[in-house]
Amino acid sequence: MHPAIAIRITRWSALLVLVLTGLWLLNDAFFSAWMAGNPLNEHKLGWERRSLAALSMAGASFVASAAAFQTIPLAPRIGKVAWLLVLIAAALAVFPFAARELLIDSCLDSGGRWSTDLLECVR
Repeated sequence: MHPAIAIRITRWSALLVLVLTGLWLLNDAFFSAWMAGNPLNEHKLGWERRSLAALSMAGASFVASAAAFQTIPLAPRIGKVAWLLVLIAAALAVFPFAARELLIDSCLDSGGRWSTDLLECVR
């Protein structure tokens, strides 16, 4: 197989996989937001946090798809815009985990106990 064809196949495959992953996460974010708005739900805060985390990960997947699509043909010389897209995708991917750790830390500092089932502080 010619290298140019292999690069094109890799480029479009990465775009397709990352966009489909982003759509799946976006669906999860919408479902979690819908569950958070359900009046019969007792754990609104947990569903809201799950929705924000899925939304952030979906954004990371979409930005990573743009970065991969742009950088695969340019490898090993990647431009500044591609590095910026990679940095944005990494920040969006790390955000939900960092936010959760800060919530757990503030819960424990205030004398509460973090419930992993409810995704909230139990006092």
